[in-house]
Amino acid sequence: MDSLRRTVASFLTAVFLVSALAARAQAPDVSLHAYALKYRRAGEAIPMVSSLLSPSGTVELQPGSNTLVIRDTAAALSRILPALRTFDHPARPLTLEIYIVRASRSQVSPAVPRSDLPDPLTRRLRSLLTYDIYEVQAQAQLASREGQAVTYALAEDYKVSFSLGTVFGDQRVKLSDFRIVRRTDRRLPGAALIHTNLNLRLDQTMSLGLARSESSPEALMVVLTLRSGEVARRLQKAEP
Repeated sequence: MDSLRRTVASFLTAVFLVSALAARAQAPDVSLHAYALKYRRAGEAIPMVSSLLSPSGTVELQPGSNTLVIRDTAAALSRILPALRTFDHPARPLTLEIYIVRASRSQVSPAVPRSDLPDPLTRRLRSLLTYDIYEVQAQAQLASREGQAVTYALAEDYKVSFSLGTVFGDQRVKLSDFRIVRRTDRRLPGAALIHTNLNLRLDQTMSLGLARSESSPEALMVVLTLRSGEVARRLQKAEP
């Protein structure tokens, strides 16, 4: 009996060792890489890095040195490090072009369409909406840079505020805490028409509509286009 038990125990030990060696052979080799960012805050890069990690990868923030410590496979690091180099750049100039527009349907038959907007924007809105008339209530080109917060008065009735994120490799930029407030009485703080986070792509237009229902005879539209490069630089130089 003792001999049988020893045989069974030896067999189980051998099976365990074989399984452990097989698992170790299948486990990917993980390397450690510390990446110190020069221009951007390391914490802002964590969501991007996390999305590129392998199942065995980890990322750790060292805020004192603005460094990310990444442990992952060579294949994952080959994706993560180029993305970090693209992310870590000096703050670029950006300009948000914004229109606040009252959209309505013509009250005469046949309808007489008209618009205060540039032709490309008018065509875009008419391809999406059933309104004939677009009247600009306020407009501005807000020059800023990546990472900056912006607050601006549009005409006398509106105030817009937001924080610009970083331009990612796919030309996507996050506008955090985007808010438009309408003031009907200067003694009061006003009501927020829009308060949200937005993801914009450079040189692509986003339209936001506010209406009671899809069949409402009118709506308030917010049309946004984020631009970079020479357009933004010229606008910044023109500022007093």
